[in-house]
Amino acid sequence: MRVVILEWTILILLIVGAYGDNDHALVADYEGDAPLSETVCYLRCLSDALNKLYTDGEKKLLVNEEVYANVSRILDSMEAKTGESVKYLSVISGAMVGESEKLEKLISYGNTMGDLVAKVGGLFAEVNESVRTVRKEIPDALIKANKYYTSIAEIVRTVWDDLKAIPTSIDPKCENGEFDGVKEFEVKCGDSSCPLRNGVSEDALKHYKRGRIEVNVLNGSVSRCLNLQRKNLYKNGAEKHSSEVLKWPQDDATFFQLKLEVQSMFGPLIVSFAAGRTTSALLEMVENITSLRSRFKEIHSDFTSLLLNPNSTDNVNSTDSTI
Repeated sequence: MRVVILEWTILILLIVGAYGDNDHALVADYEGDAPLSETVCYLRCLSDALNKLYTDGEKKLLVNEEVYANVSRILDSMEAKTGESVKYLSVISGAMVGESEKLEKLISYGNTMGDLVAKVGGLFAEVNESVRTVRKEIPDALIKANKYYTSIAEIVRTVWDDLKAIPTSIDPKCENGEFDGVKEFEVKCGDSSCPLRNGVSEDALKHYKRGRIEVNVLNGSVSRCLNLQRKNLYKNGAEKHSSEVLKWPQDDATFFQLKLEVQSMFGPLIVSFAAGRTTSALLEMVENITSLRSRFKEIHSDFTSLLLNPNSTDNVNSTDSTI
């Protein structure tokens, strides 16, 4: 199989960058010396950013659910043990005549357990609110991010793969012939091609003029045969499924034109994925709750020991420490 070396001297495409004088970010050419594959830099930036948003959002959803389940179990256990302790006190308090010191100690333990339960309950309320918000916002955002990612990744794949080959035995009408081979593109993406490299934020989106990016290949050097396939693929795939943010407007098979509404794509996702507590905040809350539970276990153990052992009054731990 003969490998075809691609020649791009007549291709009218150059990445001008996201900071031009146009009313939107423009990918176009005035020099004629840039390979179409440079378009991949700009599109791959968007697909990578969407993939990162999806991954982080999915993790946030899972962490919220896991923390909610664990804290709920902890709180239920603490409430149950505190309830049992109060019940015991109400039953035996009337029979503890002459044991006022022991009764006071038991009551003190009970109050301490109640305070600890209240603190864990307050933290649980915050977790519950975070989970409620996350459940409302993130699942739909995950679906949308995955839809956008799939659409753009499809274009990245076809620009990267399909345009590696120039047919040498196909007639202009694409009626017969075979592709003789493929030449790998070597693409070096500059920092200017990916304003989202360090994360997706409203400030980063400002680098896309008017929140848009447009790709134009306006020369017939684009293979008509390959472009016909892409046209059908995009019209029935990427554009169809993400029509609100992605347009493949041309009917001429010798052009490669793509319009992306970057702000409309990422803006709502930023808001949705910001819902609820951050993963780090949730893990810090879990650490605090775990500490409170450990203190509760100590107090409950002291309460039980004193309740069952009449001679253990002098051996129990003090509850005067700050919780």
